[in-house]
Amino acid sequence: MNRTGVEKTQKLLPTEAVGIANILGNDIAETDNHLKERLPIINCECGTEILVLPDLQAMNHAIKTHVAEHRRTESKNTQKSGIKPSKISQLLSQLTIIKMSEQNTTYSDGRR
Repeated sequence: MNRTGVEKTQKLLPTEAVGIANILGNDIAETDNHLKERLPIINCECGTEILVLPDLQAMNHAIKTHVAEHRRTESKNTQKSGIKPSKISQLLSQLTIIKMSEQNTTYSDGRR
């Protein structure tokens, strides 16, 4: 399919067009929040936001990378954070499953 054919078939939904028009008039922080509302994101206890990926291997890699980051920052800091890095993986996995079940519920209800 050529580029012209793709452009003709891709049309924004009315709500998306309004949302995009509103984004252009807002500041960057508001734009960032508006775009994040539609993304499946989990939040670690440290405040890091991780995008939930549909690919299990990629999601596993993202969690392992964040756990490694926790280990590095914990070894640099003299204070211990609330959760040990070994438990961070379990926490993020549970949050991922919860977020995916919320997404499935949303899709099955027909609301989005």
